[in-house]
Amino acid sequence: MQPVRLSEVDPETLKRIKQRASGEFGKVSEQARAIMQEVRQRGDSALRDFTARFDGVQLETLEVTKEEIEEGLREASSELIEAFTFAIANIRKFHRTHVKAEEEHVETVPGVEVWRVWRAIEKVGLYVPGGRAPLPSSLLMTAIPAEIAGCDEIIVCTPPNKEGKIHYSILAAVAVLNLPNLRLFKVGGAQAIAAMAYGTESIPKTYKIFGAGNPYVTAAKVLAFSEGEVSIDMPAGPSEVLIIADASANPAYVAADFLSQAEHADDSSAVLLTTSPKLALAVAAEVRRQLPLLTTADRASNSLEQYGMIGIVETIEQAIEFSNDYAPEHLEVCTENVDEVLPRLRNAGTIFVGNFTPEPSGDYVSGLNHVLPTGANTKMFGPLSVESFGKKMQMQRMTSEGLANLRKAAEVMAAAEGLPAHGRAINIRFEDEQH
Repeated sequence: MQPVRLSEVDPETLKRIKQRASGEFGKVSEQARAIMQEVRQRGDSALRDFTARFDGVQLETLEVTKEEIEEGLREASSELIEAFTFAIANIRKFHRTHVKAEEEHVETVPGVEVWRVWRAIEKVGLYVPGGRAPLPSSLLMTAIPAEIAGCDEIIVCTPPNKEGKIHYSILAAVAVLNLPNLRLFKVGGAQAIAAMAYGTESIPKTYKIFGAGNPYVTAAKVLAFSEGEVSIDMPAGPSEVLIIADASANPAYVAADFLSQAEHADDSSAVLLTTSPKLALAVAAEVRRQLPLLTTADRASNSLEQYGMIGIVETIEQAIEFSNDYAPEHLEVCTENVDEVLPRLRNAGTIFVGNFTPEPSGDYVSGLNHVLPTGANTKMFGPLSVESFGKKMQMQRMTSEGLANLRKAAEVMAAAEGLPAHGRAINIRFEDEQH
């Protein structure tokens, strides 16, 4: 790919770059809806049919057994198990800072005490991609905050291979996590989302669904939410990165980070914006050099062709403006004046600061969560967190004195709204005092 000046990119190309794979969402919605209706009507039978059609295997049972999990653990190397253990410790360390079980009690007026308490969502569904690239890290990023939140049931769906097995790395991650309330099922795609949204004979209905996936998975999540069947974490689809860099950036590092997102899938996206034409040319040369070294070169090339760009901007301010509109899942900032840039960045899932903070570190082991909004949805959604797996309930307690202090204002407002029973529910408590 060749660098281009951002000001010279034609409007249609720029629109395609900014929309990235989210522009394909509408094309798959009706197919996702049809799959979901089949699952809703036929349950496990539909799940088996779709698994045979899309994954190429006929399954007798959908739930993964303890024996299969133990087999996956045996296949995993000691180095992988150590890596999981290291990552789990860091993820838990960060996520345990998220929630206070009970907040400070506030006395709004004398005798009126209000506060909030934490309650976990009892049943949650986690989607773990397992097709071209099985992602055990996605299991860690969703199961650990669910564990910390205190969810009673954790239902995990991930697609099987043509032998009807789950990738050993995902099985090993389940084993190392060792959560007694986690159940794993061999179901992928929109049909997995439908199963967790509606429930089937084998897979329990959940109250909220988490995790990223392909456009069919994202479409199914949005459809299930729109039907009022289940809540969802966020629209989280194909991976993406935007890199803002100046002449101080290392072109080999930038190219490597660029390709680390492009290799996810054909519909991933990677964009570099730089004030340095020299850096742009050097990064393009590095991409050409590094790309053939990857076993994932084909899909990296496809994603760069569709949604990739190395753009030259006149000023860092122009890059910031583009970034705030693009609203990336991952945003890397490699500039000399990084502390001046950061306060002006408004929309991103995670920001990676400086030349030695590569995006993949956040994917795996730094402790931050890698389940992030995509397709410009960081304008209104934040990263997955422990808070995502529960909710705050409001509490209040009043003495008779406290209610008396609120009485007049509440009665006046009830009368203004034409709701006399509201006012009476308050003043009836003072009738004995009037006789």
